Amino acid sequence: MLEALVIAGLIAAPLGSGALFLPGRRHYRAGTLAAIWRIVVGVFGSAVLGAAGAGVLDLLHATEGNVVLGGAAVTAVGILWLPVTRNWSPRAQLCWASCTYLFVVYLVYAIEWTFASDLGPASTIGGVLLWCLEVIAAAMSCAYLWELCDALGTEHWRRRRPPLDPRHRVPTEVLRKVDAATDNRPPLVSLHVPAHNEPPAMVIETLRALLRLDYPRVQIVVIDDNTDDESLWRPVESWCRRHNVTFKHLENWPGYKSGALNYALQHLTDPDAEIIGVVDSDYQVEPQWLRDCVPLFADPWIGFVQAPQDYRDWQSARYYRRLYYSYKYFFAVSQPSRNERDGAIFAGTMGLIRRVALDELGGWDEWCITEDAEISLRLLRAGWSGMHVDESGGYGIMPLTFEALKGQRYRWCFGGIQILRMHWKDMLPGGETTKNHLSEGQRWAYLSGALQWYGDLLGLLFFIFLLAGAVNLATGGGQLFRKLTIFLVAAVPVLLLLGLVRAVALLRRGTGATWRDAMGAFFIWQSTSLVVARASVVALFAKQAAFLRTPKTSERTSWFHALRANWAETILALCGVAGIAGGLTKWSTLGGPLLAGLLFVPTLGLAAAPFNSWAARRAALPAYLRQRRETEYRRDRRSFAAGVSTGGAIAVGLIAAVAIALLLTGRLIHPPSLTQPIQPPATTATTPAPTATPTQTPTTSTPTPTPTTSTPTPTPTTSTPTPTAPTTTPPPTTCL
Repeated sequence: MLEALVIAGLIAAPLGSGALFLPGRRHYRAGTLAAIWRIVVGVFGSAVLGAAGAGVLDLLHATEGNVVLGGAAVTAVGILWLPVTRNWSPRAQLCWASCTYLFVVYLVYAIEWTFASDLGPASTIGGVLLWCLEVIAAAMSCAYLWELCDALGTEHWRRRRPPLDPRHRVPTEVLRKVDAATDNRPPLVSLHVPAHNEPPAMVIETLRALLRLDYPRVQIVVIDDNTDDESLWRPVESWCRRHNVTFKHLENWPGYKSGALNYALQHLTDPDAEIIGVVDSDYQVEPQWLRDCVPLFADPWIGFVQAPQDYRDWQSARYYRRLYYSYKYFFAVSQPSRNERDGAIFAGTMGLIRRVALDELGGWDEWCITEDAEISLRLLRAGWSGMHVDESGGYGIMPLTFEALKGQRYRWCFGGIQILRMHWKDMLPGGETTKNHLSEGQRWAYLSGALQWYGDLLGLLFFIFLLAGAVNLATGGGQLFRKLTIFLVAAVPVLLLLGLVRAVALLRRGTGATWRDAMGAFFIWQSTSLVVARASVVALFAKQAAFLRTPKTSERTSWFHALRANWAETILALCGVAGIAGGLTKWSTLGGPLLAGLLFVPTLGLAAAPFNSWAARRAALPAYLRQRRETEYRRDRRSFAAGVSTGGAIAVGLIAAVAIALLLTGRLIHPPSLTQPIQPPATTATTPAPTATPTQTPTTSTPTPTPTTSTPTPTPTTSTPTPTAPTTTPPPTTCL
């Protein structure tokens, strides 16, 4: 029975996912008739997917009961999800229903088969642990899948505001006349610009752009945060004095960026300011930014408004194009989806926040190194609302070396886990209270966003299982955690490939990247997995972490320096290559190629780290970016390098220790019989026996072995040509 359900899912999930990405007309309609139409199409589509699964089962000569069961299960799941996914297009609904169905039936089959394999106590424990990791991976995959279907399938956005048509903007001159006639002035906005060890020319260009804002009432405040080189902040101070811009240099001031922002809020902000804005010191702000965003505060419950973080001068090199698309994904896909449920985050720059709300919460928290996301959670918890807008209001500079990117990703992950540790109770499902006004949608947005940081750690754990299995296979050990069946051999690649294709396709559709650049952006994500995994573990135990400021560039461009800067990823990639070679030594088995294939993506992701480092170092930069390198490369370089080295050494050592332990456990396991039922693993022959009776064997009318659903007996057997090799199954979308 379970085999029939798995096969039906293996047919329905690719068809449902493919339908979502096929070009088609989108209807942004609302109303009863549109809702009824979506329900009708959803029911019909579910029936089509169910019929496809039943048809394949029939071709495989499954029993009539299994054919009906497989088709009915797929159809029923699609229909059951309709009330939850009623705001999506039918194609998004079918993708969600079919993929979640496959996740569930695969997990049920995997745990049942883990115990049925009877490989001994040690391996059964390992198999259960592997299954637990698969459950966590499936849950994370569903979170990504929901975001994907929401971004591509929502037909009627309730809170999303598209970019404004420039022809509809009111000119500043007209607004000034209206204000003078009605004595109804727009709110005063105080823009805070924190800076630390920044080149003065860059900061001054940012301030010049702020002075050109098309808004009548603006205060600009520059807070230099503990810059240790006086030659960097003195020119900025002098320029600010000449242009009536508030400037303050802080010496030995605690709290890092949030501490500097609190000082500006308490001591430098105009008492009449109603809105506080934060602009990083490398941003070139568009003149209409405040004109577009401030009117949203007409809603008295809007606590913050966030414009996308955007970047400039990324078209010059392939690496920067791909890095740009990896950044754009969050603001083009994740933020609109979160915003629909009022779960958007305040992203730290290009954001505006209501002053009374900020004062009410006591300002920025200085214990969290991602104080921006933390303040947005507290605002929503207090009953305020947030708003994400699609239109970019300014353009900053991305990290210009891969090592800088790793430092930034480390900081973001560490801060995300800090928020999870501090506020996890507020994120759990539950009703609104006087102290916690978060809705279910807001709780889901923040909880899933925090837990997704553990996707890289999960991928690393699966990598350990795969390496242990590869060594065990190459040295002639038995099946380590779970016997292979044709269903596992088919399901695991399908789940993995579906996750990979969905990630790359969503990157392309959501950001406008080419297929090649979308794939490159995906592997930029993968290449930072080790440092993110380390941060996700350290943040669970460390109460404080060094604020790893982002060093943006380096002058060294050789392969040697790229490998040395990413030595831990390089070593693990070499281990992955060895594991692939070990799997391919058993090419004639099912397990060998499967294991090699599963190791390919994580190995390639780790190997992308030194490659991306080298590509970033040799990429051509405009002259003004080359001039930044000296000051930016110095920022907290020693503490960051030491931290990454220590973390890399610990990660490599743990992986080696666990892989060796699993290997030693595997050597105690004798290869199971391939021709007998699973209950008595030590009985009868170890050589293949001919078919006893036609009524107890699966059909062999095709060149490949067919599933056991063709027999009336539901119990799976090992009569398929399965290998003695171990198998490990990584999460279908840990790469997402």
